[in-house]
Amino acid sequence: MSARVWPSREEWQDKAEYSVRTACTKWERLDRLQPDTVWSSLAEDQEFEDLARPAATQLRALLTPEINRLRALLPDRPKEGRARNAWFVALEGQAYEDACNLGALEEMRRDVERSRRKEHWGAICWELGRVRDHYAAITLPAALLDAHSRMVHLQQAAEKRRDAVADSLQQEAVDLEVARRATDEAWAQELERRAAIDHPRVIRVGQTSPVERDRMT
Repeated sequence: MSARVWPSREEWQDKAEYSVRTACTKWERLDRLQPDTVWSSLAEDQEFEDLARPAATQLRALLTPEINRLRALLPDRPKEGRARNAWFVALEGQAYEDACNLGALEEMRRDVERSRRKEHWGAICWELGRVRDHYAAITLPAALLDAHSRMVHLQQAAEKRRDAVADSLQQEAVDLEVARRATDEAWAQELERRAAIDHPRVIRVGQTSPVERDRMT
């Protein structure tokens, strides 16, 4: 078995930034150093809620007519269980597409109502975005579109702040590691680590280690 080829000191130093950036994501580092940080202001949170609360009611009201329309197109749809699964698998063409849309919209309506009750306003924004971007059969009123755009803007503003802090902490970690690897002490520790890998200590099961044997005597 060939011996491991370790990088030189210069190569090891040059890998400082790479080591930091690949050890964990900047988001993991941020969550470890600043757990449970809120990136939006109280005023922004209140504005978001003021937009999302009526939007949830409006969205649910818009979903219901489309759900009823699709149900009318699928009068033989079983209520639930294995019968519905068997019915769904046998569908083809437009009937299959209608059934897929119907199931998705029914689930969305349940999620919207559940999120409204639990005041999960981000979920309301997300569901609005799904309809806006992927379901042209439902026309969202201009006021609701404006509300959704504003909610997205508020979310992006908070995300931008979070991103800036994550980048700052990552760069700080890079700078510290670059400085650390430039020291003789860090290089000595690295050589010790390599030696431990190349020549690991082996203690057989049932054998008393030298330290323990000395203590016993």
